[in-house]
Amino acid sequence: MTQETAQKRSRAIVAAVQRPSVSDAEFDASLTELRQLAKTLGFEVVATFTQKRAGFHSGAYFGTGKREELRLLREEQSAKAILIDHDISPSQAFNLEKEVGGEVMDRTTVILEIFHRHASSRFARAQVEIARLGYMGPRLREAAKQAGPKDRARSGTARFATASPSCRRSSTRWPSSARPSARGATSAKDWRAWRSSATPMPASPP
Repeated sequence: MTQETAQKRSRAIVAAVQRPSVSDAEFDASLTELRQLAKTLGFEVVATFTQKRAGFHSGAYFGTGKREELRLLREEQSAKAILIDHDISPSQAFNLEKEVGGEVMDRTTVILEIFHRHASSRFARAQVEIARLGYMGPRLREAAKQAGPKDRARSGTARFATASPSCRRSSTRWPSSARPSARGATSAKDWRAWRSSATPMPASPP
């Protein structure tokens, strides 16, 4: 049963750019934590891909040559997702996904997905959904902007992408222990703390 479950897990690559201001120890610790978060989300991490660079490429996070290397690695490992150990812009995510293939998820997206899967009460699920929509909105708009009218209609992103920001916001706020906006808060400990504080009701049966 365990072997069968493992075979069904989606394969993912953890990837990151190391800037000069970040020490090797800090960089490795952050990658280790993202690998743990990926496993919590149900991924099988099959490789780690890194690049030392003065800064993130403004268009697609990694440099041109490294993007090609990442594409080949993803194909070789049959990975379905690339998990980026930083928060990247919607255009960076879109361009990287287009060049490399597979789904690109940045660190905050990974955290939000973990919150979403572990929210048990209705109130907690609503909080998570509001945060997900708020964060994913710009990414959906970027995808809709790049797609043609027929693709937008088929995907259903056009309606959300063109909605006013006020339609996607709510006065409901996250518990302070669960706000994933700060890099230091997006950790494995953070979602466990949120789960205990934001889900007082017993988990509903699957």
